[in-house]
Amino acid sequence: MKFIDMWDLHIRPGRSTAWRPRTDSLRTPRWVPDGRPASYLQEAHLHGARSAAAEARRSPSWLATTFELPGPLDSAALRTAFLGWIDRHETLRSRLRIRAVGPGADETGGNPRAERATLPPGEVDLVRDDFGHLTHPADVRAWIESVLDGDTDPLAWPSFVLLTVEHGDATTVCVGVDHLNADGYSILLIAYEITQLYRAVVEDRAPGLSPVGSYPEFAGVERAAADRLDAGHDVVRGWREYVEEGGGLLPSFPAPVSDGSEPSPNPLAQCGGMDWLLDSEEARAFDVVCKQKGGGLFPGALAALAMTARNRFGTERFRTLVPVHTRSQRRYLRSLGWYVGLAPVSLPVHAEDGFGQVMKEAGEALRTGLPLSGAPLALLSRLLGRPLAPRFLVSYMDTRWVPGARRWTEWDAAALRSRRFDDHEVYLWVVRNHEGVYLSFRFPDSELARATVPPFLEETRRLVRMIAAGF
Repeated sequence: MKFIDMWDLHIRPGRSTAWRPRTDSLRTPRWVPDGRPASYLQEAHLHGARSAAAEARRSPSWLATTFELPGPLDSAALRTAFLGWIDRHETLRSRLRIRAVGPGADETGGNPRAERATLPPGEVDLVRDDFGHLTHPADVRAWIESVLDGDTDPLAWPSFVLLTVEHGDATTVCVGVDHLNADGYSILLIAYEITQLYRAVVEDRAPGLSPVGSYPEFAGVERAAADRLDAGHDVVRGWREYVEEGGGLLPSFPAPVSDGSEPSPNPLAQCGGMDWLLDSEEARAFDVVCKQKGGGLFPGALAALAMTARNRFGTERFRTLVPVHTRSQRRYLRSLGWYVGLAPVSLPVHAEDGFGQVMKEAGEALRTGLPLSGAPLALLSRLLGRPLAPRFLVSYMDTRWVPGARRWTEWDAAALRSRRFDDHEVYLWVVRNHEGVYLSFRFPDSELARATVPPFLEETRRLVRMIAAGF
């Protein structure tokens, strides 16, 4: 499955339907007050969304997936599958609202805490909204994006929506979830789960899905652990040193990508895309070279990025943030939620250093940074007394072991992200699947960034392929 932007999505025309979650709680109160807190990521996301809404500049923040179910659609079976999926993941039945009054501020004097209420399983229904037969792929794409933008507001429940496009011989399913309730890995799980649930109903059998842990439960445990950090903790000291190394800021792309240094009131739209770095054979060869030199595929990819930054921009220290999954227990491995921490990475890359040496430095930087990934940026901002906003991020996922991964091509499965507006963010996602290794990316749609980022990525791709070929 490839992460792509909306403009790269192609879905055949067909009968288009939105399936919107609803509850009868307005007639009979079903929401159960829930003392489990939001995670730091969720709470920061809610505060950001609320501030943006107050300034009438809300932008979407959803992740989505599309995939095909073969044959004519059994609507009743799909409805049962959708409801089973909602019951399976408690975070979809859990509502978070920011307190609007002063006494709601947390005990640290920060922003008001989010209050949670949760629906028991079986309390969600689906309302179908038929949009008729859309006759052109561009119309289908525009409709999907419009519904996802409108129905995934993190400040309201539900912040997710389900869509279908029936083609006769198959049906495309689209599931969109605001980032509040899902990370990129979560999105990769959806096609397999809903397919299994749907086939189980059609074939009158058990779906064969093992139980999953609850993200609201995890969020409470994670938050309690983070709240034990203070300004003198080793983790916070490590972050302080990292931020001071960057002059008080988190790392940015190694070259300027916009004219202004401060966020503008009208941030730039981001553009992006996806390029293959390596096919499956080249990926195996690159992995072998990296292991022979004492590393692995991701440290090798980081080293290639660092060497390209040195060669193009004269960068002698490569700094970035690396997302790290926090699915620390087996029960959370297939759970829908925002299971992500950030690790600070900083490595030297000198003119005389070859690939092996830079990869060694990248591996050491990862080993140093990973223990710091349990500290949420919102908490660090308060402890360090300065706002911390990610601007340059390099992610890595090996998706070959995700359930259903070998059938993604058969299902025509894709992962999507919403449009983004930001003057400074450059995000890179290195993803390995059964087809090889690809690089998904986005950056500000500025003249400066367009002249800087794509050539950087192209040079990185050439370098990675040369290394895989043994040069």
